[in-house]
Amino acid sequence: MHVLIVSQHFPPERGAVRRIYDFARYFVANGHKVTVLTAVPHYPDGIVPPKYRGRLFFEEEVDGVRVLRSWVLAASNKYPGRRKIGQMTFLVTALLNSLRIRESVDLVLATTPPVNTPVLGYLLSRMRRAKYLLEVRDLQPEASWDNGNLKKSLFTRLLQRVMHGIYRRADWVVTVTDGFTEYIRDLDNPPARVSTIKSGFSREFYDAHENGVRKKFGWRDKYLVLYAGTLGWAHHHESMIEAARRLVDQPDVLFVFVGDGERREELEEMVSAYHLRNVAFVGTQPLESIPQFLKASDVLVESRRDVPITRGLIPAKLFEYMASGRPIILGCGPGEAMNELDSAGQALAFNEDGDRLADIVLKLKTGEIDGNRLGREYRTYANEVHHRHIWAQQYLEIIEELVGIPHSELVRTPETVSARDSSQAPIA
Repeated sequence: MHVLIVSQHFPPERGAVRRIYDFARYFVANGHKVTVLTAVPHYPDGIVPPKYRGRLFFEEEVDGVRVLRSWVLAASNKYPGRRKIGQMTFLVTALLNSLRIRESVDLVLATTPPVNTPVLGYLLSRMRRAKYLLEVRDLQPEASWDNGNLKKSLFTRLLQRVMHGIYRRADWVVTVTDGFTEYIRDLDNPPARVSTIKSGFSREFYDAHENGVRKKFGWRDKYLVLYAGTLGWAHHHESMIEAARRLVDQPDVLFVFVGDGERREELEEMVSAYHLRNVAFVGTQPLESIPQFLKASDVLVESRRDVPITRGLIPAKLFEYMASGRPIILGCGPGEAMNELDSAGQALAFNEDGDRLADIVLKLKTGEIDGNRLGREYRTYANEVHHRHIWAQQYLEIIEELVGIPHSELVRTPETVSARDSSQAPIA
């Protein structure tokens, strides 16, 4: 079976696209051919690595996956307008690049966001007479409406109609949360088949060590409250800054932001206005070092705005947080993410309330809440339920059913054996 994956973003870029990379490697390990149609790396800082510069197309092989990269107008997360232009250029250059694929294709798998890839994936599936599977990692434009960075207009309502039309025309829709699955099933004329394949975590988050992060940044004696990810509009990062303001009398408590995004400058100005010395921004870090930052922390924070779309959302990083074995404080209202942490052990929530966040941090620091126990429970639960290879096997079964071939036998590498048998024997 030959699977063509359409994803504008792909490693070495950071973020949720690591999911599709791990799944692609898993499909290859189980005897299938995978080609990825993507852009030259540039997310989230807008900087294209030297080896990819100056070429319209670039081809490479990564862990057995053929990767066809196309030129786009590179743009930082800080410039959403330029990013939208880049998405339009990808539609054109990737379509041209697809002509270099001479072999037949059995299935086109397009992953969204951004919203250009479902359109491109649908066109390619018709051109190639292949089955079409759409993976929905976020609901657009609905999520942007709820988070306030897109207004409802004639254009965005038209965009919603286009997306819903593509949902209906897909042979199968895969979402990352049960909430998204329910939303799509409740649409008028919903697609025939919709399934949930959660993101899970890849093994490096389970196996990582702190590896000198504290020494490098001068944090040896600090109690680290850490957020890792995009500093964007979907998050309520000001809650962390308000909590830091509350805890200025705790000089060993340090709030750390690992990552970059549209709101970084605004957040730094807020810290400066409050004259806070207990908040640090370390910017974008190498992808391979993120598990080490999580291990270096004492507490991990995920903050989402309390809007309707959030209730059906589980941030991909939540699984990685759990695998790292650290206590997690979740900033959002009731919903699927909260239920996940409750299932793992206990949900500690602050829901956009900086004072509440500060109180929980103090209780963890003093031992009133047993953070070590919580971290162990999260880690065990993640290993038993959310190792990425568990979800990859389910994904592969969907694809094989759609294409009409018998299910593969699981390739028994040391990693996949651990993942498949994890309910009986957690990873050591």
